[in-house]
Amino acid sequence: MAEKRFAHRMAGLILSCSLLGFIVAATPSPPPLPQVSPPSTPATPSSSLEQLPVVLVYPFDVQTGSDARIGTAIAQILGQEMAAAGGITVLAIPQGIKRPAFLDNARAAKADFYISGYVTPVGESAAVVEQVVSVESGVILFSQTAQVSSVADVASQSLLARSQILAFVGRETENVGTQTANTPAPTSSNGAQVPISGITNIVDSVFKRKGGGQSPSPIPVVKPSRGVIIAPVTASGSVAPAELTNALREFYVALNRRFVTQMTAVTSPPEQAADAICGPNRNNTIATGTLTETPDKHKHVTVTFVLLVYTCFGAPLDRQVGKGTSLKTAVDAAVAGYAAAHPDNS
Repeated sequence: MAEKRFAHRMAGLILSCSLLGFIVAATPSPPPLPQVSPPSTPATPSSSLEQLPVVLVYPFDVQTGSDARIGTAIAQILGQEMAAAGGITVLAIPQGIKRPAFLDNARAAKADFYISGYVTPVGESAAVVEQVVSVESGVILFSQTAQVSSVADVASQSLLARSQILAFVGRETENVGTQTANTPAPTSSNGAQVPISGITNIVDSVFKRKGGGQSPSPIPVVKPSRGVIIAPVTASGSVAPAELTNALREFYVALNRRFVTQMTAVTSPPEQAADAICGPNRNNTIATGTLTETPDKHKHVTVTFVLLVYTCFGAPLDRQVGKGTSLKTAVDAAVAGYAAAHPDNS
């Protein structure tokens, strides 16, 4: 019996050892500890972020009959003041480029934005329309209008355009220098073809009447608070593209004499795009026009300008027809008719 009990104990011990070996063998080995890599070096910012936006300023279009050098002088002042404030690169002012080729020329020059506009002498001051265009999209990103009466006034217009450009490229915090009424005349040509020494005389000649005696101060015009947003002018029949450009300029000048005006880059019909044109400010009107030129058998041309005004909800407000032997007389007649019928622009 003792031998049987001993044999049973040995068999149990052997079985226990076998089970323990099986369990140990079946237990998976712990995974190796992960290797800690040294911290990586932060990526170097893209060189494109370090590049300054490149801006090309074109000579401004000048009303027929005025000194064309005024447009180049104004462009030169704007370009130099923007470059002096820093944060952007201003290219040399090109010469001889027609407005339809502005975008292609700016792309060839590797510019990011271009600035163009119109200047119209009005008495002892001038109306200046300035537009900032994205070269990538060809869309007018910003437009401002101003009545200027000195070289310092012209120079001051550059700072708002510069700040808008910096905002477009995400650099709103760039310092914008303070512009004072004593802004000195530019001191370098920056690529313009007009001698810098003559800029002040050229621009100031717009704001001063010739002849002796002191001119009476103009009586300020009280404009209604409700403003007019000017949409592009369209053509009815055969009208040269240059005439549409001239019509838009005359349209702006005529409306700006009586109302607070601004321009829109939206080209869709106002009755369909009123929301996009007006944005959140609904207390405005939208004005556009249609130009027709009708020659007679004596080759005289009758100009017809149809002024259309809409509310910011797309509803028609008024329609005025102006006719004349020139673009200016036709536009002035239509605008005068609207101002008489709607002195408060409502």
